[in-house]
Parts: sequence; C-alpha cells; structure tokens
Amino acid sequence: MGTCWRRFAWLVIVCLLLLMAATVQAEAEPTFSPGPCPAPFPAANRVECGVVTVPQDRLHREERSLSLAVAVFKTSSASPALDPLIFLDGGPGSRTLDSYANGLNSLLAAINQTRDVIVFDYRGIGYSEPALTCPEAVGAADDTWVAECRSRLEAEGVDLTDFTTRDNAADAAAIVRALGYETHNIWGGSYGSSVALTLLRDHPEHVRAAIVTALQPPQGDLQAATPVYILRTLQAVSDLCQANAACATAFPGDLIDELAVVVERLEANPLPITTSGSAGELDGLDVLVAVSELLKDEANIPIIPGLIAALYAEQYDWIMPYADVLTAVTLPPNPYGAWLSMRCTDSILATTDSAIDAALQEIHLSLRPVFRSFHEDQVARCQRWGARVPTESDRLPAVADTPTLIISGTLDPFSSQAWLDSALATLPNGQGYMLPYHMHYVIHQPCAAQMLTGFIDDPSGEVDASCMAGIAAPVFRVN
Repeated sequence: MGTCWRRFAWLVIVCLLLLMAATVQAEAEPTFSPGPCPAPFPAANRVECGVVTVPQDRLHREERSLSLAVAVFKTSSASPALDPLIFLDGGPGSRTLDSYANGLNSLLAAINQTRDVIVFDYRGIGYSEPALTCPEAVGAADDTWVAECRSRLEAEGVDLTDFTTRDNAADAAAIVRALGYETHNIWGGSYGSSVALTLLRDHPEHVRAAIVTALQPPQGDLQAATPVYILRTLQAVSDLCQANAACATAFPGDLIDELAVVVERLEANPLPITTSGSAGELDGLDVLVAVSELLKDEANIPIIPGLIAALYAEQYDWIMPYADVLTAVTLPPNPYGAWLSMRCTDSILATTDSAIDAALQEIHLSLRPVFRSFHEDQVARCQRWGARVPTESDRLPAVADTPTLIISGTLDPFSSQAWLDSALATLPNGQGYMLPYHMHYVIHQPCAAQMLTGFIDDPSGEVDASCMAGIAAPVFRVN
C-alpha cells in the first residue's frame, strides 16, 4: 500500500510540474499588438506595424515587460514563400525602422519579392520602449554622464544587464513566434552577425536558413582583435598601393609607419581644427578612430594612401574635406546606453588582460599606448555603467545543422578568415566566402547580393560563387 501511495504521490507531483511548466510556457508566449507605423514607410510598400511584448528579464518574467517596435514588409508575390526573413541590424545602436523609412535596401527588396521581411528596433533602441538614451552625455566634459544616466534609468526600473546580444537574439525568435510564422530565415551583418549566430545557437528550432555577413562570431575576441585587424587591413591597402605604379610613385611610404608618426605627433600636440562651424582639436586617437571607420568601406580605399600621406606631411589643407570624419566623437554610438549594455557584455568585458597584451605585441610599437588607453577607458566606462559581465556560455559558438551562408571581405578590419573557419567548424551545413578587395560593408558588392539571394531561394544547394573571379582591384586616387 505504501509503495502504491508513493507511486501515486510521485505521479501527482510530476503532473503538477508538467502543468506548471505548461502554464509558464503559456505565460511566456510573446504577443503582437498591431498599431500605426512610427516611421513613414513608402505607400508602395505594404507594411504592417505594431509592438511585440517580451519580458525584460526572461528569468523573472513577472517583473517588467518591454515593447519591441516591429515592421513587416509584406511580399507582393501571388505565391509567397511561407517563411519570412527577419533582419538583424548592425551597430548596435542603429534605429532600424528609421533606416528603412524610405523602403528596403536593394538586397532586402529582392528578398521581399518572394517572402515577407521583418525589421525591428532592438530593445533599448529607436521606437522600442524603454529606449536607453543618455541625454546626460550631450556636451559632457568627462564620463560623469555614465553614472548619471545609469542612476536615472535604474530609478525608472530599468535593469541595464538585460540589454545584451543574447536578449536581442531571444527577442528575434519571440517576434517571429508572435507574428505566427512557423519557420523563418535570419540575416545579420556586423554586430547583427553576432545576434544571428547567437540566435542560431540558442533558438535554432524554427530557422530554415541563416545569412551572416561581416562576420563577428560570439566566440571571437573582437576587443583584442580590433587593433590587429585594423592594422592588418591598412597594411593590405599599403601593399596594394605599392603594387600599383601610379600609387607607389605618389605615395612611396609605408602607411602604418606614417600613421604611427601622425598619431604620436598629434597625441603630443593636437591640431586645432574647425568642423561644422565648431572649433576643436584633432588628436592621435581621433585619427585612429577615423581610419578604422574609413577602412569599413572599400569605396574609401582610393583615398586612404593620400589621406595618411597628407597627415604625415602636415599638408592639412588636403585633409579638410575629411575633417568631420577625422574628428569623429569617441563616445559610443547613440543611444549610448543600449550600446554600452550590448557591446560591454559581448566584447569589451569579454576579453582578458593577457589577450590584450598579446594583441598589442603584434602591432606597431608607437601605436600600442593609444590602443591600450582606449581599451582601458572603455572598460572603465563599462564598469561605471554596470554592464553584465559575460559568462563562458555567452562566448560559445553556434552548433547547428541549419544551412548557413557566411560572407566577409578579405580586407574587413573587424573580421577574419580565422573567424570564418571557426564558425564553419560547428556548422556542418555552412558555406563561407571571403570577397577579395572588400571590407566591412560587403553587401555593397553586387556579387555578394547575387550569392545571398541565390542561397535564400535554395539553401540546400551549393552557392554559385563564380562572380567573385570578376571582382577588380581598387583604383587609387593619386592627385
């Protein structure tokens, strides 16, 4: 009798646990509330907008909810594919809905011909609420704004540790469920590539195919790699210049050696400069930040040797057209708070002192102090912000048999062949390509667009990459 009773009691407990799990699952289901579009999308597009409500903290769902601003570009196809594509934006910090207020870019528009395309503002950004903006940063003379913004947001009930790449990936999966789609495709580039691979790792169940561009995998140490990759790219541009007779004649110096001299000089004696009607200074860090931004886009390759040569020769009249780029503010992209919560956890705090030390040993001696100081300032800012310290599980690679296409540029200062090899090692149905002469914004290349659209139509087949053979070397500006 006792044994029967114990079995019965155990059965009751199991049933109760299953019932509780079912209840939690039911409560956990995200909801979509249709509403007016916050951005003025073109009338030619049929766009359905609304918000998806998700928990701020998925471990404590009852505490607070967030509203994610969502727009669905409905396909006009008479026989549409049933699986949409959800786009995972870069940054982090891009106001995605505003970015597509004038319509989808050419690649997304091509995909939209046969399937719905979903775009959304990441939590903390744009029309999603609450937005982690920090007006305290505007005009601030130092980093006191970080603590002030943090205090204000925390007083409003915002937990700044709940705005991370893993949260963005979970949000994307929740949005697709809330919209009622059974399966879906994902595309993420740059920061969005981290979100895409995190989604593929944590929520692969309903993903039909994944596109990844400008690869930054979760297992990659972006913070330590950045100085090495930036200078590797600059060296490649220098080598291309020296291999071109006209460029080598006009700019015979080594670009990294000249940049090192410029940075040292301007760190010791910043150059007074006026941009957008405001007086300011150009220092060595400004130049490094500007060069790294210019190196994102292969369209800038033709002017980089001349720009660095002019800085080296102190021919400052020549650089005035680029003054706004050269004096780029070194604050995080706005919304500052969202950028800090996301980037601090997935890269800045994810590295180690030994990894930074090893990376700096690989770069020009004169550039090490500026990169180190910049890294230390970022770490201090992340600590003042109270960002979540990443765990080992945050850094795990995506392991999935989902068909995946990865395309990066051989000259990308924020990606590498090593990262591509690492990502493909755990994606048995993955394909990867490095486009020659291309940088971070690899989708500007028509060949990449052709490969991506072909893949999304048939992710089970081998991508036709023959167009890569026709990509030409850059032509340098020498006057």
